Amino acid sequence: MPRLALCREENAEAMAATVAVLRTSAARLDGRDERPDLDRLDDAREALAQALARRIPELPAVPDDEALGSALEPAFRIRALSYAARQVAGYALLATGADTPELDELDVASRDTGRPARAALQATERLAVEHASARSVWFRNSLRGAAGLAVAVYIAQRSGLQHGFWVVLGTLSVLRSNALGTGWSILSALAGTAVGIVLGAALVIAIGTHEVVLWAVLPMAVLLAAYAPRAISFAAGQAGFTVVLFVLFNLIQPSGWKVGLVRIEDVAIGFAISLGVGLLFWPRGAAALLRENLAAAYARSADYVAVTAEQIAGRGDLSVSDGAAQAALVSAHRLDDAFRQYLAERSASNVNVESVGSLVAGAARVRRAAQSLAALGRMTDGDASLERCGRNLEDEVHALRSWYVTLGDSLVHATAVPRPHLRDAEGRARLLECVHDAVAGGNTTELRPALVLLWTSQHLDNLWRLESHLGRHAAEAASPRR
Repeated sequence: MPRLALCREENAEAMAATVAVLRTSAARLDGRDERPDLDRLDDAREALAQALARRIPELPAVPDDEALGSALEPAFRIRALSYAARQVAGYALLATGADTPELDELDVASRDTGRPARAALQATERLAVEHASARSVWFRNSLRGAAGLAVAVYIAQRSGLQHGFWVVLGTLSVLRSNALGTGWSILSALAGTAVGIVLGAALVIAIGTHEVVLWAVLPMAVLLAAYAPRAISFAAGQAGFTVVLFVLFNLIQPSGWKVGLVRIEDVAIGFAISLGVGLLFWPRGAAALLRENLAAAYARSADYVAVTAEQIAGRGDLSVSDGAAQAALVSAHRLDDAFRQYLAERSASNVNVESVGSLVAGAARVRRAAQSLAALGRMTDGDASLERCGRNLEDEVHALRSWYVTLGDSLVHATAVPRPHLRDAEGRARLLECVHDAVAGGNTTELRPALVLLWTSQHLDNLWRLESHLGRHAAEAASPRR
């Protein structure tokens, strides 16, 4: 039988079920009341796995990589597509408000639809635990903002300024994630405030004390202040806000153009506080934090891969696997926040953002590979494990984990990017031979574990191929953009 003909019918049915689920999901997002047939998808994927397991003995006694790839690769890819389609369907159902009792934590982000209050409390608790770390952007932003606000309030109260809330407002309006960003915001804000004072003073002098005209001008000034920051620039927004204050203060207590002097004095104090806080708490911004979170994400995801691979081989502990999965999830969330903060900074334009984005996506790919391995492990629940065969994966798993941890270290410490590791060809050959001997013995309980080990080997191959891709982007990200 030609290798590509293995499980041809099952492959076709699984692919058809995947396409149907994707089309139904698209229709649901388009407003039509259709529901993806997830049962058909699951049944087709399970039938494919069973058929492939039964036909493993048809492989040659000593299969080479090419024969193994042509036999298993189509089913491996279709299985991956089916899981992706199931996840798309899950989010489509959630987005349209449908009940999703058939989905689990690998399909969509967990949520308790039956107890929204409890779900909100648990989500809040989980976020607090995840971000209670110096590596968290949320933690650093909160600390910096609280410090800036506290200092601004203290100075405003102790100095007896006439309008102390402007000091606080000036502090918060320009506080950014690093000292450089705060400095640029201060320059923009001062320029905008100056322009606003000139425009506001001219407006007040022209209008005088005509209260009706001031009320008519106020909505237009508010519109300009709200619209300008996004549509024009931050400086334009500051100018518009200053004009609003001119109009408001001359409505409440007419004081003419002198209100501008009070404002520029108070906000200048606030700007100085922001700059000091930026220098003290986070002088370099998110770039260093992003590298640290990249290293943590690769290390924790590689740990997750290693733990799930050991569990498939019959030597893992479920509690250890759950802990590794949670650690990888937390590091992924922190990395996502750090990357968002990094993109918002001016310094992001000085590097190859595409390569940095590829590194962030690479960490997610490693974690998804671990999740796929965890799903494979569930396929063998209750079956006899092939620990004697799984031991042949040990060296490759350890080499993979070591490479990804070293990649993260090279990003943090600016050292040389590691070359892709040498694959354990001997271990792979021993694995294939061991699996073939096991299924040739006629023990049907070992067919599914044998298939899971072969698919695990393919996951590890994909992670090995990913190394050269990530190494290239790591080298490009370390070089300044010209």
